[in-house]
Amino acid sequence: MRRLDLDRVRPGDLREPVATIGVFDGVHRGHRQLLYELSLWARATGGESVVMTFPRHPLEVLRDEKVAPLLSLENRLLELERHGIDATVLLDFAAIRNLGPREFLSEVVLGRLGCRRLLLGFDSRIGKDRTGDAARVREEGGSLGIDVRVASPVLDREGKKIGSSAIREAVSKGDLERAANLLGRPMTLRGHVVHGAGRGTGLGTPTANIDTGGQILPPDGVYLVRVFRGAHTAPAVMNLGVRPTFGGSGGRVLEVHVPGWQGDFTGEAIEIRPVRFLRAERKFESPAALKAQIEADLSALAQAVARGEI
Repeated sequence: MRRLDLDRVRPGDLREPVATIGVFDGVHRGHRQLLYELSLWARATGGESVVMTFPRHPLEVLRDEKVAPLLSLENRLLELERHGIDATVLLDFAAIRNLGPREFLSEVVLGRLGCRRLLLGFDSRIGKDRTGDAARVREEGGSLGIDVRVASPVLDREGKKIGSSAIREAVSKGDLERAANLLGRPMTLRGHVVHGAGRGTGLGTPTANIDTGGQILPPDGVYLVRVFRGAHTAPAVMNLGVRPTFGGSGGRVLEVHVPGWQGDFTGEAIEIRPVRFLRAERKFESPAALKAQIEADLSALAQAVARGEI
């Protein structure tokens, strides 16, 4: 999949592009329906499927507030690639936020991408102040020679639209089942192994500290998880929190202990799929008491593996 910046794209760089636009945070069930229809349309016309997306969430620009993503930009692009998208075009929302629907279609979709086929999500709105609903974009697009279509809706079990904000809320509340249902796959934490303090090694249970790049995280606590590292996978115990037994300073830390794994994995990419919340994080009166609890956690992991839970 080609990854392009809007300011470097010119008509002709993309072959008969069929494009869509959105944040695509999480690449959830609704997104995947849109991507499926986009790919079908591109194949039918012999063109390339193209996703216009934003490195920075538009709400961060509009409201000047941080939005913890379900996926980092890199992982979002990887998911788009996994779903067969031919090219992504990165848009700076701050640079285009004041374009009206017609201006966006004329200057960006047609002028930069040379695109005459645009697929919108069923509830998409484009242009300044979100004034471009499907009807208006169709009308404006038609006058510019752009064929604008709308993808089929995907709803949850309650008949509500599936949105990234609802998934972020479910994750932040620890409702992993609802998050998985809306995503259409298990909720996954992704990041790279970084150096830690080495306390786990001192307790006889070495851990890998994971930097998730600001990805939204479930509530603090201890979880039974499955870990993926390249071609390797194994059940593990994850601790997320401030490690109160050791002072609780330094902010939240995500660390996993994978029984049987040895060596230094610093810098490696890793995926963690939480399966079940095990217990809350708490302060222990001594490292010995913490070690005893860790042994109990590992026993719970072994029992879950034996039941086929993980």
